[in-house]
Amino acid sequence: MIRQVVYLSTARNPGSDADLTAILDTARAKNGDKGITGLLAHGGTLFLQILEGTPEAIDALMAKISADTRHRSLRVLQDIMVDERSFCGTTMAARTLDPDAAHLIAARLRNGMLPATTIAAVLGDAAEAAFGAQVLKAA
Repeated sequence: MIRQVVYLSTARNPGSDADLTAILDTARAKNGDKGITGLLAHGGTLFLQILEGTPEAIDALMAKISADTRHRSLRVLQDIMVDERSFCGTTMAARTLDPDAAHLIAARLRNGMLPATTIAAVLGDAAEAAFGAQVLKAA
């Protein structure tokens, strides 16, 4: 079984594209070694991340993320065990996050579980509507 966590947080500072690239590069390098895969969506000051891996690896990473002072208001939206990974082709996929999509996902998760592939599709639909193109970037 694979543990899958979805969280939403707010950055203390908006950051630049270079900052986001550095975060993704670090995540891809370190998470791959720990068997963690997932998706990071960012827009304005909002981050929505889906993490998947062994329960021990996710516990350790969530402790580190929770202590990171670059963001605040971290809310775990979903924490479940799944039979298989949703992001097995990449250590950390990335998407643009539309704030409306983040709020829609959070609202849907208050009413029950939502598969990671559905969350990714909602992000893709919002990004395509906002930017007119697919914004998925694989590792």
